[in-house]
Amino acid sequence: MEDKINFKKSLGQNFLFDKNLLDAIVRDAGVKSEDIVIEIGAGAGTLTRALASKAKLVISFEIDESLKPILDKIKEEFNNVEFKFIDFMKFNIDDLDFEKAKVVANIPYYITTPIIFKLVEEKERFDSITVLVQKEVAERFASTCGGKEYGTTSVILQSLFDVTIPRIVKKECFTPAPKVDSALCRLVRHDEYQISDFNKFTEFVHLAFSMRRKTLVNNLKSHFDKNIIIKNLNNIGYNELIRPENISVENFIRLFENLKN
Repeated sequence: MEDKINFKKSLGQNFLFDKNLLDAIVRDAGVKSEDIVIEIGAGAGTLTRALASKAKLVISFEIDESLKPILDKIKEEFNNVEFKFIDFMKFNIDDLDFEKAKVVANIPYYITTPIIFKLVEEKERFDSITVLVQKEVAERFASTCGGKEYGTTSVILQSLFDVTIPRIVKKECFTPAPKVDSALCRLVRHDEYQISDFNKFTEFVHLAFSMRRKTLVNNLKSHFDKNIIIKNLNNIGYNELIRPENISVENFIRLFENLKN
């Protein structure tokens, strides 16, 4: 299969062909026979095939129409696969007829964050999101309070999802091999926190981390009264010198709700 593919570097095409690894990713994603699965980037269809053997329905997006002859063979093999040759970023999720789905995808490195945040915007539609991404990106998603990689994305994602890294995938597993290792990052929806206005909360978190070397008070004081910020920080157990990377997700939400009012 590999020698029939003209790999396009511009599309970030790095495919997996190891069946055992592909099956393991499907297991890690918790795919079951009743599940509808959205795949972003069908590529050579190797993950699609592994998903189709377990799921009720796989809806797979692929931007590269030159892969259609390869993917058509998978449609002949499985009657529970739909391919959409369209840029996922330009597609309206509401045009798909499902209530809940799982996302499982090997995402091109160059477009990881935009795809993740498009999925976050549609968070009510997805039970879980399991994506193979650059290892350092997965570490940023999963980083906890005080960690070196903990930042805006960590807080926003973890306010909605339990974020874990079930598996590291070495660069040598891909064809062609990328320059860095990947990691499977799994995001499972939770309802642990009540956020009154999620869009405003994301703006607040971006503002809080706008300058990492500054204290949270310095980052927020352009939008809120400094004394009120300090008072609210004291109320949740922090002093005015606290930096944003040392504030937990839960306390970011508490602070946002208090300052918003």
